[in-house]
Amino acid sequence: MLVLRRAWEGWKRIAHRLGQFQARVLLTLFYFVVLAPFAVALRLFADPLAIKPGTPRGWRDRPASPADPLAAAARQS
Repeated sequence: MLVLRRAWEGWKRIAHRLGQFQARVLLTLFYFVVLAPFAVALRLFADPLAIKPGTPRGWRDRPASPADPLAAAARQS
């Protein structure tokens, strides 16, 4: 039984190291395949400050607030 316990503990150490390596590889691939292209596209096409030409300047109209804010807050759930 002692031999099996030692083998199991050894396997857990090896599996932990393999899991750490696999996680790093998968997260690195996710970053370069999904997040980086999305960030580049967002940077190229988004205009959160409305500073590109052709964007209306000045104050922006805001949607009217409800007459009863407490009732509107209750409907959110």
